[in-house]
Amino acid sequence: MSSIIVRYSEIGLKGKNRIMFERKLINNIRSCLDRNKIKFTSIRKPHGRILIFGINDCKQLNCVFGISSFSKAVNVGFNMDEIKQKALDLVKEGITNKSFCVKCQRLDKNFPVKSPDFMRDLGSFIQYHTKANVNLKNPDVILYAEIIDGDVYLFTEKIRGPGGLPVGVEGNVIVIVEDESSLLSSLLMLKRGCNVFCVAKEKHSIDLLSKYVYGSKVELKILKSDKEIKDFAKEKRSKAIIVNDTLDSIQERPYTLPIYRPLSTFNEKQIEEKLNEFRKRVC
Repeated sequence: MSSIIVRYSEIGLKGKNRIMFERKLINNIRSCLDRNKIKFTSIRKPHGRILIFGINDCKQLNCVFGISSFSKAVNVGFNMDEIKQKALDLVKEGITNKSFCVKCQRLDKNFPVKSPDFMRDLGSFIQYHTKANVNLKNPDVILYAEIIDGDVYLFTEKIRGPGGLPVGVEGNVIVIVEDESSLLSSLLMLKRGCNVFCVAKEKHSIDLLSKYVYGSKVELKILKSDKEIKDFAKEKRSKAIIVNDTLDSIQERPYTLPIYRPLSTFNEKQIEEKLNEFRKRVC
């Protein structure tokens, strides 16, 4: 059974608070696996990565905020001769009549073979046994290797995640849902790590948001007056009120909390394009 390597980018810049962000991301990953009934054996966090063991696949990670990319990988150990043979077995059918290259990231600096030597040795071995062309600039197939805690993980694909921060690391906000563009306001705040509480004066569908909320939950609360919204914001200890105003539609809002307008730089076409990006993700 394979493993999944999870990468993050912005979290890596958090300094002394980094461990808190990493723990929250792991919690949200567990939530994703549990909700989608994906079996796994364990999750481990070596430096700079999160490893999920005993798992076949989980495309739903594509919708976990905080993940920059992930890959289904095979642990091939640390013996160079065995690594070469297993790498050949992994790619030999896929590179027939195609070009390839090898890319290596050595997160474990104690591994005895440096990245340039590793790529050169492994690439030469594969080229010798397959006669495939090596193309370092624009290959048909890329064999990736990541060296983590003394072991080499091989894979051929990196799946882009939504990026941002894990949901739940930046406190609570209230989103005023007025139309579909409000969903984009909500998604952008989720991507910044906020817990989102949606309120509206009439019923709206927020199903799209549910695909992206792991480690938390999102519901729509119908409130008929601004006073009810203020009271609800106080109850949830909201840090701000989020609205869907653009530069063409800015209006005064009767709230004392800070008002954030994440769509202020968007036009209608850009809002629809951005929403479609979120809709098309496999979740």
